[in-house]
Amino acid sequence: MRKSPKTLVRGVVVALLFILALALAAPALAGVQVVAAEPAVVVPEEAEEAEEDPWTARFLGPAVVVIAVVSVGSAASYYLVRVRGRYRVVQ
Repeated sequence: MRKSPKTLVRGVVVALLFILALALAAPALAGVQVVAAEPAVVVPEEAEEAEEDPWTARFLGPAVVVIAVVSVGSAASYYLVRVRGRYRVVQ
């Protein structure tokens, strides 16, 4: 698969821009100092309280399951009564 000259030029331009960005960011990154690993202020951890399920999980979940069961049941009954009842096998 051959690449067109436009694609190669675009790739070279992107690579040059990336190199230029790294070169400009290098002095700023060189002045970064690592500080001691101790926190400035010690904050005690609070125990998490058990949250009540949101109303969506309590009501919408079971409602979706009931609607799905009713729709599958109605589709099956429609098939058994209407579609299957139209055709009779003659022997």
